[in-house]
Amino acid sequence: MIFIYLLSGLYLGWSLGANDTGNIFGAAVETRMLKFKRAALIAAIFITLGAVLEGSGPSRTLGRLGSVDALGGAFTVALAAAVVITVMVKIRIPVSTSQTIVGAIIGWNYFAGRLTDFKPLITIAGSWVIAFVLSGVISGALFFLLRRILDRAKLHLLKLDLYTRYGLIVVGAFAAYSLGANNIANVVGVFVPVSPFKDISLGSGFVLSGISQLYLLGAISIAVGIYTYSHKVMRTVGKDLFRLSPVTALIAVMAEAIVLFLFASQGLYHLLLKLGLPTIPLVPVSSSQVIVGAVVGIGIVKGGKNIRYNVLGKISMAWVLAPVMAFLISFVALFIVQNVFEQRVHQELTYSFNSVTVPEMERNGLDVNKLPFIKVNYYSERQIYHELNNTGGFSREEILKIVRIAEVYPLQVDIQKLYSGRMINRFEANQVNDLISLTGAAFYHKWQLQGALQSYEGWQLISNPKGEAEKQHNRDLLNQMELLYRAFYRNGKELGSSLRGSEGKVSQGGGE
Repeated sequence: MIFIYLLSGLYLGWSLGANDTGNIFGAAVETRMLKFKRAALIAAIFITLGAVLEGSGPSRTLGRLGSVDALGGAFTVALAAAVVITVMVKIRIPVSTSQTIVGAIIGWNYFAGRLTDFKPLITIAGSWVIAFVLSGVISGALFFLLRRILDRAKLHLLKLDLYTRYGLIVVGAFAAYSLGANNIANVVGVFVPVSPFKDISLGSGFVLSGISQLYLLGAISIAVGIYTYSHKVMRTVGKDLFRLSPVTALIAVMAEAIVLFLFASQGLYHLLLKLGLPTIPLVPVSSSQVIVGAVVGIGIVKGGKNIRYNVLGKISMAWVLAPVMAFLISFVALFIVQNVFEQRVHQELTYSFNSVTVPEMERNGLDVNKLPFIKVNYYSERQIYHELNNTGGFSREEILKIVRIAEVYPLQVDIQKLYSGRMINRFEANQVNDLISLTGAAFYHKWQLQGALQSYEGWQLISNPKGEAEKQHNRDLLNQMELLYRAFYRNGKELGSSLRGSEGKVSQGGGE
């Protein structure tokens, strides 16, 4: 049953392969510098490498937008995004996979009654705009620079043709690697919190994590999409928007590869972190927007006369409609899957305001005297948000903090679950020893487990992180905590009934 759920993610991967490979090799194939089969082979190999080796960075950012916590929900979200992309592929418009999956995740948030955190949403959406502009600037600069070099070199036409052909292969491989690293989050990112795969030890200390296996499966589905349908969508970027010569095609793909790499490379991110320089967020950006930005950049440098603005307008309209369509389809599909097919699409969570959670809110600097509640338990974040927002006493950030503290999420520390789930290798030896010392301890809230671990040196968050390195330290610890939450989660049905039967009174270590 689990692998049936994954089919929608594979369908989304197929859609991405059919749609986004045109952004890499569309111009090269349409200018007849590369045969389609060779382009498809290069794309399939390097997209797979990028996905497996560096795909985890953008996935974490997408997970902060909305953590889909049930396989049925992940299936439906991926299906909604894939349907939208398929429609766009059919009408030969290169649409953004990033935008469709974001729209579908927000649809899940709305259906599940969860609040959307605007911080990652702003980071992702802002990166789309920056990536579009940056690709245009880079391609324009590369075109200006390369034109001057070629004017001085005065290469023979056949030699220029040969260099361009080899350049398209090398740059295309780099772009495919960057696409796999950056966009695999769009394909299987929603399945990461509910991944059914366990870590596999391959010997010599090398471990293929369950998440990497998920990325590999997604990459294979992308490769299938490349071979079966991508040729049909290559024309729009390769010819229709702006007629590219082989040299300008090389420049456009180079600009795209650079931008995708900047937003996907964990190595570059950590290098900038080590040097104390500003980091580039690891987010899934739209390869469609990036390549169009690159083509437009070249067109502007050449005077802007040959840019087909009607085609650009058509593509831009699709970028606006795609996330809206994905949101609506996701919401409707979730309703059908839950109520017609009776599949669980999200966890039923309880939010309690009692003698444990309210003092914790006060300790976190929140004015609990402004809480207007007449109920002890709530079952929707949106309901809490509306009641608090109507009072005008709390900012959105404060409301999000209140919701996180009130959330009931029963946990029991069991180190064997990390071993059986083959997740133990993701923790340091001292961290494992700390968890062993807490074996059997039960908690009703995530923050309680986090607080218990804070007494150990290996789990201490930096209270007021100043530099990017300190912020990254906190992010890494919080990512490890998310693994513990999934591993140590207990069935909450008995907890929910006991809460309702006792007006939601919860003790520090459990329920009364």
